[in-house]
Amino acid sequence: MHQDKHSSPPFDPDEFSALQDFLGGYLHEDFSEEYGSPSAALEAFLSDASGDEVQNVKEEWLRFRTLLRDKPFGETQSALHRLGAAWQPGHPGEIAALDEILSRA
Repeated sequence: MHQDKHSSPPFDPDEFSALQDFLGGYLHEDFSEEYGSPSAALEAFLSDASGDEVQNVKEEWLRFRTLLRDKPFGETQSALHRLGAAWQPGHPGEIAALDEILSRA
């Protein structure tokens, strides 16, 4: 059986426990009423979380984004859902906004 050396490993939500905690805790089904936007939810997390929690989410977010970088946008949406997010971004710019916030955290 031949495996493409350039293909990325399959997405496994269990490898992203810090993201699961963040996404389920802040980008849940009521996040828009509670925070108003995904960016505001992330800012709330950064304010509430310990330094270690923030660092873990930053590292996992970068790994998540790298893993799905060359995949269709729908795969990123599906992966976010599998990680516990109720939020479904409508376009890549919404995710890039979170990238920007985390890069400054």
